[in-house]
Amino acid sequence: MSSASVLRPFGENIWLANGPGVRFMFARLPTRMIIVRLGDGSLWINSPVAVSSETLEIIQKMGPVRYLVAPTSLHAWRLRSWHAIFPEAQLCGPPKASHDAGHRAWADDLDQVVFRGNVFVEEIEFLHKKSRTLIMADFIQNYVAEDGNVIGNASKRLGGVLNGGVPLDIRMSFTHKKLARESLETMLTWDFDKLVVAHGNCVERDAKEFVERIFHWLKD
Repeated sequence: MSSASVLRPFGENIWLANGPGVRFMFARLPTRMIIVRLGDGSLWINSPVAVSSETLEIIQKMGPVRYLVAPTSLHAWRLRSWHAIFPEAQLCGPPKASHDAGHRAWADDLDQVVFRGNVFVEEIEFLHKKSRTLIMADFIQNYVAEDGNVIGNASKRLGGVLNGGVPLDIRMSFTHKKLARESLETMLTWDFDKLVVAHGNCVERDAKEFVERIFHWLKD
């Protein structure tokens, strides 16, 4: 594994690590993984990315890696390489039955819901209870305008993700809005104030209002 990566605390028992960008369709997306220390001291890692050897050494000292989680099929491609390093870890993903057994094991620390209604992909959203953090993957992306980057800013605006949004291609694929609304309503019953996304900027306060604004079209 390569790429410079530094663990950033995001609350009690939760850390973030940014990975290298990945090419997706016509864009290059930043990547991010989430590490949670569970109540038994073991580690739960969501959306593993390539990290530096120094970061990997830090992770190994934090506790035993118990779960390697892909919240969507699009985030499963690094699970095998991480499992080669942590063979005792349980692989969880993409969103099918493999998550059910894991959920029972981490339910004291994390809540979860499958965000349904998209014709192409389902995504599991998580709540880290202790830090009041909602953890999402691709269904919300959040970018700010960059000075001088006219083309990039226009692309983000057209894609629906400038200052936060559901990417246009994903939004257009929500053909079963009733299922999507039910998933959203479950998520909004959770007690969270922060939001972690895999691509773009995280939200460190008032995240529930942010999420409600972004998904307003589901309620129309």
